Amino acid sequence: MSRAIFKSRSDFSMIGPGLTITVAAIVIFIAMPVIFTIAYSFNPSAYFGFSFTRLSLRWYLNLFSLDYFRHAFVVSLGLAACVIPLATLFGMGTAYALVRGDFKGKVLLNSLVLSPIVVPGIITGMALLTFFGIVGFNWSFGKLVIAMTVCTVAYPIRTITANLHGLSSHIDEAAINMGASRWTTFWKIVFPQIGPGILSGCIFIFTMVLEDVSIVIFLVDMHTNTLAIEAMNYMRTMDDPTIAAMSTILIIMTLLLALVIEKFIGIGKFMSLD
Repeated sequence: MSRAIFKSRSDFSMIGPGLTITVAAIVIFIAMPVIFTIAYSFNPSAYFGFSFTRLSLRWYLNLFSLDYFRHAFVVSLGLAACVIPLATLFGMGTAYALVRGDFKGKVLLNSLVLSPIVVPGIITGMALLTFFGIVGFNWSFGKLVIAMTVCTVAYPIRTITANLHGLSSHIDEAAINMGASRWTTFWKIVFPQIGPGILSGCIFIFTMVLEDVSIVIFLVDMHTNTLAIEAMNYMRTMDDPTIAAMSTILIIMTLLLALVIEKFIGIGKFMSLD
């Protein structure tokens, strides 16, 4: 028996380094496009290559000097300013109902509101384009607001749900027993405690509005191109690190988003469907 244990430990020690090397290779493989993009954005030349002795901010300056990128950034900011409060309000109410409520169809509703995360964006975009065509709604910016609200509402639902699961429902009951209305209980007691989830959801919505292509590409026109769509159009005619510079900025924003979510609610809770 001791020999069998020794043999299993020996096998484990032999597998350990191999597993470590495999995991490290996978991480490097996944991270290489990000590292390449960041390094390429500081390249002083328009042609492909790396010069670590002559790093340049040329393409970052070029990004902010182009009128259509500035216009697309303004459109994206305006879209985010409309979508964030709408998606957050819908998400907050839905999350509270899913966690505190007890009604038939609760599981179905939970699956339905989270479906935009699961369904590929191109399918959602085509479905929304068809819907707007049937009802005759032709206001491009309005279509973007509705589409992005529908497709991002799942994020505040998940972040706020994670917060609510950490709060005892007895606090709500105690406030109501003391004479507070449900409305007062929510705004005075529950709302301040789900602030981290609301903040994380808002940041996630903002990032999605800036980065989404697969949905908005079906709904934009020449006056409402978002930053991501304008970047795609730019790559059709130009081949320089300007888009790499924009991508680096978005990568930094995404990393900051992950840090905020981890700090306030935890990545594990955010990824949980419960």
